[in-house]
Amino acid sequence: MEEILIRNATINDIENIMDIEHESFYETVHEDRSVFLNRISIFPDGFLVLEVEGNVCGYISSEIWNYSQEIREDMFDLNHSISKVHTTTGSELYISSIGILKKYRTKGYGKLLFSELSRKIIEKYNISSMILIVSVEWTAAKKIYMNNGFEEKYLIYGFFDDETNSNAIVMRKYL
Repeated sequence: MEEILIRNATINDIENIMDIEHESFYETVHEDRSVFLNRISIFPDGFLVLEVEGNVCGYISSEIWNYSQEIREDMFDLNHSISKVHTTTGSELYISSIGILKKYRTKGYGKLLFSELSRKIIEKYNISSMILIVSVEWTAAKKIYMNNGFEEKYLIYGFFDDETNSNAIVMRKYL
């Protein structure tokens, strides 16, 4: 049986995180190294890595926002600064990014990371809803979210700067 460990990310994980980011997303959708470093330093509880047999093969990052019924497209800008929106007194958990190396996909690791982050943050903070965006083309990720009670709330046309300028679906779950 594989040895699996989920833990808080550290600055020392940045090379692995960037490798996962580059393998998981289209080139023009990658977020910058500095963005991940800020996420790790500002909200370490909300940034987890998954190790299999001692190898970092996945990550998930998040922020806590003040809840707003209104959904604005600029809330989800790639490479935004966590320091401008994150507050531990907020009530909505924003899943900002999740990635798994290709050779580890379809084994349930994304679901495992997502579940562990959700459990950990909901236990420690006053969270009453969760929000995220997903490309209309990322069917596996969308399935994980829908199976976890997320509902489609808003469509952002041409959000992703990929080969098809794919639309983003904003999904939200109330706890």
